[in-house]
Amino acid sequence: MTKQVKSGSRENIYSLKGFGHVFRFTFLQTLKNKGFLVSAIMMILMMTFMRPLMYYMGKGGANAAQSLGDTLSNIEAEKMYILNETDIEMSRIDIASEDAKPKEGTLNPDKVVLYGKSEANADELLGKLGAKEILVVIRPSATGYDVNAVIADTSDIQIKSMDHAVNYTRGIFESARKKQMKLDDQALKSINSGITKGGVLTVAEYADEKTHTMSKAELSGIAFGFSMLIMLVATLAGSFVITSVNEEKQSKLAESLLVSVRPMALLMGKVVGMLSFVTATVILGVIGSITMDAVMKNVMHIDMSSINTQGQFNLAIFTSYGAVGFVLFFAELIITLLSFGVFAGVLGSACSKTEDQQSATGILTMLVMVAYMVSIMGAAQETLIPKAALIPPVSYIMAPVAYVSGRIGVGELLGSIAIQIALLIGMVILAAKTYRNLLLMDASKPKLATIFQAAKG
Repeated sequence: MTKQVKSGSRENIYSLKGFGHVFRFTFLQTLKNKGFLVSAIMMILMMTFMRPLMYYMGKGGANAAQSLGDTLSNIEAEKMYILNETDIEMSRIDIASEDAKPKEGTLNPDKVVLYGKSEANADELLGKLGAKEILVVIRPSATGYDVNAVIADTSDIQIKSMDHAVNYTRGIFESARKKQMKLDDQALKSINSGITKGGVLTVAEYADEKTHTMSKAELSGIAFGFSMLIMLVATLAGSFVITSVNEEKQSKLAESLLVSVRPMALLMGKVVGMLSFVTATVILGVIGSITMDAVMKNVMHIDMSSINTQGQFNLAIFTSYGAVGFVLFFAELIITLLSFGVFAGVLGSACSKTEDQQSATGILTMLVMVAYMVSIMGAAQETLIPKAALIPPVSYIMAPVAYVSGRIGVGELLGSIAIQIALLIGMVILAAKTYRNLLLMDASKPKLATIFQAAKG
């Protein structure tokens, strides 16, 4: 049964009268919620100590990598080209000796061809790659050096042989640069910068990879970290909004509030109050991360450029990619929380009983999980990234990640944000048309049919 609203003068459905009162009440109630406080403290600590953790984890990984014993006898190929695009000099002496006895079907030392950066270029070598030949490219990067194995589009080389080729080349390159170094500051910096193991690429993929500002591994690390952050705050904030709205509806408090507070003010006060709490948490995390960076640099004397974030769970995203990265990630966080918050408010107002909250929270959680899972999978599939960066709710995560990693340009980024804002405006309009009616409606479950019925009413 639906309770009718008294007719009278036409009400401005977008009025925010009473917003300030609801906002202050929601923010203070959030501060009193132990669950939110614990989650906020955990997030601040994670953002503060993520860079030191990455440093020591990377250092341990580098030590473990040095123990790899890949040799030419592990590489099943007919020929291997090594293109050294760095200033570290390599020679035939660094390659396995001529008297080595390779297994049948694996590389002979004389089938390894070494080129310096002035002797050949990648395009020339890519053009003559055979089905059983490998090209390994060593090139400088922002964090040290990248070692990538490239195969022909129709290659017969197995993935395990590609991995062995990368490990083998990385090992001889590490030996060559240690011989060339001296124990001055620049040498120590070069040693600490590390060598990044790249992926297995076809010729077409390698051409695309040259336009990117970071590797697939670092892209996956950013997507993992930002999607985890979105999943945590969107689920918690949405659940709080749903619970708060439903409790007010059951206690009849909503009916009393609607006398002095406009419906949109009641909803947006809750959403923005929750958003302010999350924003304050992120800002404290950023301050903690910047402070820890200063401690590592000036007290612990750690070269910050030696911290390799590739392939790691990176929650230092707000301080790792400059002012543009900070603004972009922060803006996406706000748009995401506003969108999920408004949607959660509409779902909560369609509930009539406490058990209905489970259905509403389930719908919200499912959407957040879809965004999380598709973002993780999309980061591993280059062809999916431009599409995922345009489709909400996945684009909330993938748009900033794809932009800072060089997978999409400014045009695609602005297009993605425009779609997100248009969707947010649409949800606000829907909320304005339905929120009062849903609060006064004895609906059984938070169904889309119920919401559209309220919009017509």
